[in-house]
Amino acid sequence: MKNNSYKKSLIFTIIILLIGTYILPNIYADSSNAETIYVDDDGGADYIRIQDAIDNASDGDIIIVLNGTYYENIIIDKTLSIIGEDKEDTIIDGMYQPVIAHLKKENVIIRNFTIRNSGGYKNNAGIKIDSENNQIINCIFYRTKTGILVNESKNNKIINCTFHTNGEGIFFKSSTNSKIIDCYFSHNAIGTNIDFSYEIKITGCYANTNGIGFFVKDSSYVELLRCAVYNNNDNQGGICLESCQKIDISNCNINHNGFGIKITDCSHVYVQNSDLLWNGHFAILIQNSNEEIEIKKCEITENFRFSIYVQNSNCKVFLNNIYNSLLGLYSDESFCAAKSNWWGSIFGPALFERKTKDRIYVDSGRVQFIPWLLHKHESSGANWNIDHNLFTIIINNSRYSQIVIPGNDSDFDHVPDWWEEEWNYNPNVWNDHAHLDPDNDGLNNIEECFTAKWNSSPYYKDVFLEFDWMEAKKPDTSNKPPVGLIKEMVDVFKNHNILLHVDIGSLGGGEIIPYYSNFSYVDLRDFYWDYFLHNDMNTPRKGIFHYCLICDYGPGPGFAFIGWDHLDSFDISAQNLQDRFPRIERDRLIVGGAIHELGHTFGLFADDYGGNDNRIATMLFTYQMWKYRNYKSCMNYLYTYNIIDFSDGSNGQEDFDDWSNLDFSFFKDTHYEWPR
Repeated sequence: MKNNSYKKSLIFTIIILLIGTYILPNIYADSSNAETIYVDDDGGADYIRIQDAIDNASDGDIIIVLNGTYYENIIIDKTLSIIGEDKEDTIIDGMYQPVIAHLKKENVIIRNFTIRNSGGYKNNAGIKIDSENNQIINCIFYRTKTGILVNESKNNKIINCTFHTNGEGIFFKSSTNSKIIDCYFSHNAIGTNIDFSYEIKITGCYANTNGIGFFVKDSSYVELLRCAVYNNNDNQGGICLESCQKIDISNCNINHNGFGIKITDCSHVYVQNSDLLWNGHFAILIQNSNEEIEIKKCEITENFRFSIYVQNSNCKVFLNNIYNSLLGLYSDESFCAAKSNWWGSIFGPALFERKTKDRIYVDSGRVQFIPWLLHKHESSGANWNIDHNLFTIIINNSRYSQIVIPGNDSDFDHVPDWWEEEWNYNPNVWNDHAHLDPDNDGLNNIEECFTAKWNSSPYYKDVFLEFDWMEAKKPDTSNKPPVGLIKEMVDVFKNHNILLHVDIGSLGGGEIIPYYSNFSYVDLRDFYWDYFLHNDMNTPRKGIFHYCLICDYGPGPGFAFIGWDHLDSFDISAQNLQDRFPRIERDRLIVGGAIHELGHTFGLFADDYGGNDNRIATMLFTYQMWKYRNYKSCMNYLYTYNIIDFSDGSNGQEDFDDWSNLDFSFFKDTHYEWPR
C-alpha cells in the first residue's frame, strides 16, 4: 500500500508536470474547488476501481490512478482529468469488450496510461470520443481494433502517444478541427485513418512498419507537417490520399515505403520541402487527379523504381532534385509541367536509363521539362533528419494468449504428452516449446502440435495458407482458387522439401464472402478481421496461416497487405487482372498472383533484388528487361502468370535464388529496414 505522504508527493509532482508541459488552465478556468481523488488497485487509496472514482467525482475533479492493472471498461460522463502514475505501469485492460474508455463529456484529460485489449469488431476502440475539447496525452495503445476513435467530434488533441499492434492507431470519423502532435505509430494495419473529416493537423509524428502510415479519404484541409513516414509495407506505403482536397504535406521525411505518397482522385494537394528516398515502387504516385497537384522543393532520390508516376492526371513539378532512381518521371496519358528541376546532370533528364541521371518516359502523355536546373537546388528537401532513437518500442512477437491443446501435459510446457512422445521429447521434462522451431519454418513446437491434425511435422517445413473468396459479379464466374493449379503450387513447394497446406474449406477456414466492389484499404483491413481473425484477437490461426482474399476489384490488382501487425496476407483482384490480361485464363491469374504475393509474405521485395516487382523490366526496349530476362521467377513481372514457381538462381546471369532467401518467419516478425 502507498502512504499519504507518498500520495501528496506524487500529486504535487504530477501537477508541476502538467503546468510545465500540456496545461490544464485553459480547460479549468476555476479549479479552486477541484478535489483530488486517488485510485489504487492494491486498496491503499480512496477507490480500487477507476469507474468508482468517476462515479463519485464532480466536474473539474482530478483522479490520480496509481500503478497497477485495472481490468475495467469505463464511461467518463463528467469533465475530469484522469492521470496515471506512469504510462508503462498504469494499465487499463479492456478484456476484449467493445470500448475500454468512452468519453461522453467535453473537456476531459486522460494522461499517462497503457490502454490495451479492446474488442476486435468495427468501432471497437481503446478510447472512443463522443465529445469535444478533449486531450489524450502520453498514453500507449496496443492490441485494439482502433486505439482512439474520434467520432463526429471536434477540437480534440492527441499528444505524445504511442500506438502499436492495433488495427489502426487513430480513426477520425466525420470529425473536425483536431490535432495529432508528436505521436508514434508502429506495427498497425493503418497508423492514422481520417475519413470524412476536415481541419486535421498532424505535426511531429513518426510512422514506421505499418501497412499504411497515414490514410486520408474524402477529407479536406489536412496538414502533415514535419512527420517521419518510413519503413512501411513495401506493397502498401507511407501516405495514401483518396478523394481529398486541400492537403498540405510539408517538411516531411518519407523514406523506404512501397509508395511514399499515393494521390488518387484528389485536388489541391501540395507536397513541398520533403525528402522522398529509397521508396520501393513509387516515391509519388498520382492517379486521376487534375486540379492543383503540386510537388515543389523536394529531394526525390535513390528510389528503386519510379520517382514520380503520373496516370490520367495533371501536375506541376518544379524546383525539385530528382535523380538516382531507375525512372524519374513517367507520364501515362497525363500532362506534367516539370520545368526547373535538377535531374542529376547539367544536360537535363535522360532519354534512356543512366546510372545517375534520371529518365523521363512518356506514354500517350506530355511533359514540359525545359528549362531544367543546371545545378542541384540547395534549399529543396526537409530541413531535418529522422531520429531513429526518438521512439523505441519492443514488439513482442510471441502469442499474447498461448494456444491451449487438449491432452495430459505432465511437464506443463503447453504441449501434451502424446505429441512429445511421438517426436522423441521427454514428456516429464519441461521444454521451451514456444521458442523451439527445429525445422525453421516459422512455426514453434506448440503451433506444430496444434496443426498435427493437418499432418504437420516439427522436422519438415510446413506452410499454411487460407483462401477466402468473394462472390463474383459476373454469372458463371468464380473467384474460388482452382484445385488443379493449387496442386501445382503444392508440388512446387514439395520439390523443395516444404509441405504447403492450402485451406479452401478443409482446414477450419476457407469460405465465400458476399460481393463488394471497389473497396478501400480500410475495407480490406476489415475483411481480414471479419473473415480471417473472425474478430478474435487470440485466434490460434493468427501466426500459423498466411491469408489470401480473392475478389473482383480491390484496392489494387494484387498486393500483400498488413491486416493487423505483420505482413501475413494478400489480396488478389481477379477481375481486375482479367481486364488487364484478357488472354490469360482467370484461374491462372489467381494462382500466379497468389504465389507471387505469398513470396512477399516470405520477405522477398523490390529492395532485395532489382528484378523483383520491376515494372520497368516489362517495358519493351528497356535495359531492365534485357538485364533481368534470366530471372525466371513468379516474382519477376515478366513471368508472374506463366511460371508458378520461385527461381533457384540457376538460370544464368542476373538470376536470383529466391528459394534460398525465403524467410519463413517474416509473416509473424515483419521488419523493413534500409541502410540509414
